[in-house]
Amino acid sequence: MTHFRREPIWFEVVDLDSPYHALLGRPALAKFMMVPHYAYLKAKMLGPKGIITIADDYKKLVECAAASSCLAESLVIVEEKHLLDWAVAMASKQPSMPSNPKDVEAKGSFQPAKETKKIILDLAHLEQYAVMGSNLDIK
Repeated sequence: MTHFRREPIWFEVVDLDSPYHALLGRPALAKFMMVPHYAYLKAKMLGPKGIITIADDYKKLVECAAASSCLAESLVIVEEKHLLDWAVAMASKQPSMPSNPKDVEAKGSFQPAKETKKIILDLAHLEQYAVMGSNLDIK
């Protein structure tokens, strides 16, 4: 076997079902001067006796694509169910909304610090004010 190409590269081994024998990133493609063509499942690179063509299997591609599609769909369904359960739980914790929001007294759970002062925003509406810390730095 005299028509091959050898280059040292770092890689990780992962256990996944894929139509590809190897998943190479840009550094590996550049090192091999490889040109991939994903539609034809082929890759070409220069070798000592001309162009080396690497081909893959379409049947395996279709099997893996179908399996990964089913897996992705099941993961999306599970995630959507978690979000729906969360929304139902949050809705059950909230008190029911009144028909007219103005009927509800405006109370917040926020409690200001002790060293604060009220600054009136408009003298015509004394109920509109801002709360600021009274011991803030000049900066």
